[in-house]
Amino acid sequence: MKLIGLIKSKTREKILKFFFSHKDKKYYLRELERRLKLPVGNIRRELISLEKMGLFKKEKVGNLVYYSLNENSPFFGVIENIVLASSKKKRYSQRTNASKMNNLIVMDKRNIELLRQKINELANILETVSHKESKVEDFLNLGVVVNKKGEVLLVRRANPEKGRGGAILTWAFPGGIQRFNESREECVARSVLSETGYKVKPFLEISFRFHPEFPVFVVYHLCRLISSKQVRKPMETSEIAEVKWVKPNQIKRLITTDLDLKVAKILK
Repeated sequence: MKLIGLIKSKTREKILKFFFSHKDKKYYLRELERRLKLPVGNIRRELISLEKMGLFKKEKVGNLVYYSLNENSPFFGVIENIVLASSKKKRYSQRTNASKMNNLIVMDKRNIELLRQKINELANILETVSHKESKVEDFLNLGVVVNKKGEVLLVRRANPEKGRGGAILTWAFPGGIQRFNESREECVARSVLSETGYKVKPFLEISFRFHPEFPVFVVYHLCRLISSKQVRKPMETSEIAEVKWVKPNQIKRLITTDLDLKVAKILK
């Protein structure tokens, strides 16, 4: 499978595969030239472009400029899944643990065309906008917030959304669109506070997926309450009609859209 849309050249494809196989490390140009066996000029050109997109970051140490992946990019998880899924399973399994394997986007017949379209849209966005000032409408971070009573925080949308197959989104986990200049965790904390008035701290990424009923990428975060009471009134009053704590066994009755299996399992 090709790295849809984001791949403008074989050099870029090779760079992305290499860095996602060594994602905790940073490298300078001559080192990459030796490892990738590519002309240093081609590598430099692609890294400059990827850095402008916000996918990479650079750091100067002495006379050397080091490049590494920017894990705070809203697209980090999306592109990681595509890159890893494009590699041979045997090679991937040697470098990645089982829990990472479970986080790959499921490329089934139902969503592959929508996924293909969205990746192409991401490519266009990355090439044309400033990541320091923009946000992406189709990348959501949702907070799965549990209080001391074991209750889960839900919100009721003022304007229900219609999805594929007749799905209607009314009740949902709070959350929002990630901005380019914030991490996933910062996005969740900001969005939950804005929609519900509760201050939370995300501490575990439960799941990442392309939603089967709505054409969006979703990351689910398990969050703990910093304060048991609302620290302010919800600000998204035009979008949120109700904020409610519910018992886990009520979730499937209220959330009538597809409930992520990993989220359902962790809330049992």
